[in-house]
Amino acid sequence: DEMEAAIERALRSAASAGIGGKALTPYLLARVGEFTAGRSLTVNIALLEQNARIAARIAVALSEGE
Repeated sequence: DEMEAAIERALRSAASAGIGGKALTPYLLARVGEFTAGRSLTVNIALLEQNARIAARIAVALSEGE
């Protein structure tokens, strides 16, 4: 899978560069984006939108006392 390979490659790159802590997430996102020619951003946006839809449904259910 392209994403899995890109993530593994980014993790190896971060380890080789000694990147960790708070700097790790932005580094990984940038590298995965680079390795997938930006396709990972499209996937992440779709996941964010889906999570927002689910959160909205949960909020409505909670406000209705379900």
